[in-house]
Amino acid sequence: MLTATVTKKSVSYVQPKLHNIVFNLILKEDTVEVLNKDFSCQFLAGDNVSQKTAKLIEEMQLEIANYKSAKAIFDSTALNTAVTTIQGGLVC
Repeated sequence: MLTATVTKKSVSYVQPKLHNIVFNLILKEDTVEVLNKDFSCQFLAGDNVSQKTAKLIEEMQLEIANYKSAKAIFDSTALNTAVTTIQGGLVC
């Protein structure tokens, strides 16, 4: 089972009324951590919070989709067959 955990990591001052906010995404496959990535956004006083969060969700969801896509190839029968074929073609 794939699970995602998002945490707030840091807020840093950039200039008056502008801050950089960093969130962390940890993706686990069962109990094994398979992705640990930071995402940041600049927040200006008065910015629309829902627009910022929607953008972060989009970026994080893309990372999850990329992981799932790579995992599907890694777990595929075709890749397992390729490994067996390569192993069988080696002469030691």
